[in-house]
Amino acid sequence: MLFIFRISNNNRYTINKLSITTKKLFFQKQSQLNYTTNRNRIGNQFKKMDENDVKELISSYKNIKDRVEIVSNKFDKHNVKLVAVSKTKPTEMIRILYGKGHRHFGENYIQELVSKSEELAELNEIKWHFIGSIQSNKAKVLTSVKNLYVVETVENKKILDKLAKSLSSSENNNNNNNNNNNNNNNNNNNNNNNNNNNNNNNNSKLNVMIQVNTSGEESKSGCKPEECLELVKHCLEDENCKNSLNFLGLMTIGNPNATPDQPDFKCLVDCKNNISKQLNIPLNSIELSMGMSHDFEPAIEFGSTSVRVGSAIFGERDYSNKK
Repeated sequence: MLFIFRISNNNRYTINKLSITTKKLFFQKQSQLNYTTNRNRIGNQFKKMDENDVKELISSYKNIKDRVEIVSNKFDKHNVKLVAVSKTKPTEMIRILYGKGHRHFGENYIQELVSKSEELAELNEIKWHFIGSIQSNKAKVLTSVKNLYVVETVENKKILDKLAKSLSSSENNNNNNNNNNNNNNNNNNNNNNNNNNNNNNNNSKLNVMIQVNTSGEESKSGCKPEECLELVKHCLEDENCKNSLNFLGLMTIGNPNATPDQPDFKCLVDCKNNISKQLNIPLNSIELSMGMSHDFEPAIEFGSTSVRVGSAIFGERDYSNKK
């Protein structure tokens, strides 16, 4: 489908005609640009938070954390992870919550994740969740992120293969470097190195989740519910994937106007049950990432093991530059 961008003097983009897929990519690029522009506009630093800002952030975080705990206990759901979605927000906010003991943070845009992970490289216990759209040509960049805990938005075999290939390539480079450094060692030392490399391979598997479009909305990413079983099988059985990737579970974005019976959450639970039955995977080993700022409580009720909360913790985001 043809489309036209018209760029005015103030760099605002007008989209005359755009396919859904291209529109998603366009807004992803725009949000990355906005993040970089905001940083550059004030000398690579966001406005310094004052004491009231810090208190408000901590209060919002504790409120959400308490609500997660309350609803988890109410419905006997234990160990629900709270992922603080920090997209477009300054690293100062992340540092503050990290200092309060929080570890799981979510980002939607690869370049922003790369920038923040480098800026926060000394936070060794941080666990990054990537929860945005993945372009296959960015897989290598994504897998290079330090402390990347999970990629939650895998929607097809191509992405699985690209992630596995990127990890395999990185591992091979590391092994080659190790071999070059140990050329003068004896055979026993070489055997020990090989054993150590194998152990590193096992420990370096990347967690992935299959994103399922449970609401059937064209504007949302994710595979169809009936396709997720085959994707999980591919992750578990393909030679490259099974050596590099660890299937962690399923992810979805529920319809914001969902009815109280939450058909999207029920659909993901049905997918989980089917995968467990068909592939003989223990039910409690399949995690479910569902629920955001507006619906994390019903998501936990329906079986979510991980909720992604952004604006309710960090405050509303400024999308005024996005056109």
